Amino acid sequence: MNAPVEACLVWRRRGCLDRIRRGDVSGRGSMKPIRNLEIHAWHGCNLACESCSHFSSLDLRGGPSADDCLSWMNAWRDRLEPASFSVLGGEPTMNREFVEIVEAAVQCWPNSHIRVVTNGFFLHRHPRLPEVLSRAKRSTLVVSSHHASEAFQRRFEPVRALVGEWRQNHGVNVHMTEASRFWTRRYEADDEAIRFCDSDARRAWKACMGKYCTQLHDGMLWKCAPAAYFELVAQTRRADPSAHALFGGYMPLEPSAGDAELDAFFAREEEEICRLCPERLVRFDLPMPLGRRRRLLADAAD
Repeated sequence: MNAPVEACLVWRRRGCLDRIRRGDVSGRGSMKPIRNLEIHAWHGCNLACESCSHFSSLDLRGGPSADDCLSWMNAWRDRLEPASFSVLGGEPTMNREFVEIVEAAVQCWPNSHIRVVTNGFFLHRHPRLPEVLSRAKRSTLVVSSHHASEAFQRRFEPVRALVGEWRQNHGVNVHMTEASRFWTRRYEADDEAIRFCDSDARRAWKACMGKYCTQLHDGMLWKCAPAAYFELVAQTRRADPSAHALFGGYMPLEPSAGDAELDAFFAREEEEICRLCPERLVRFDLPMPLGRRRRLLADAAD
């Protein structure tokens, strides 16, 4: 990454986190209803789904602790009223503190629809999840199947069996989705580099499927997943200077922002950063995502 941009991002994050720890979140006012708020419980993934919109197939590693997530949520819980709050990734169940993160979401946003989005392969590691989800006023366990092939479905069958048992015996609201049926190209990437679009920002924003997927990351609000997690990708892939400039120039919203800034953040539609995404979503057949990672479980938390 361009050194001045990287230094700016590091300074911005450290300053924001220091203010959160001190409880300095001035500017709070009335609760603001929003459509959706999302948090990564883990950045990496056990699957390698090409052109993942959260960059999770590009050797991302690690994730926040439950304490991190709780502090980030606490910074915004008295200001935001999300209709839906989603715990996802990456693959969130790779975090050993995954259930504690879901508990924090239930605690901080009791009136929100709590959604857990997972590929399901590590759900068996978290037997307390049904009990925690039962505390939410509304909750959904969204389980995504990422390939229709017989080989994938054989591996996926224990996931279907487990969530079926949780649905029947614990009353968990389960939504199964065939994610690969709707897979679209967001960028091009190989083992060395990632290449973004050069689009018209307005047309890209109108086409975007993630325009209402605000991310809560490092205590700040980010317009979308690419904006929030590009800095992690820049540690594993080369990108053009123009991409670094647009991502580096993007300013997330800190908890100290006033109500007018908060309103403006959610009212804003296209921005310069939207130029990096496609103007038209092109569907493609997702290659088999199993067995394509060199370090399949190397970054699993347990």
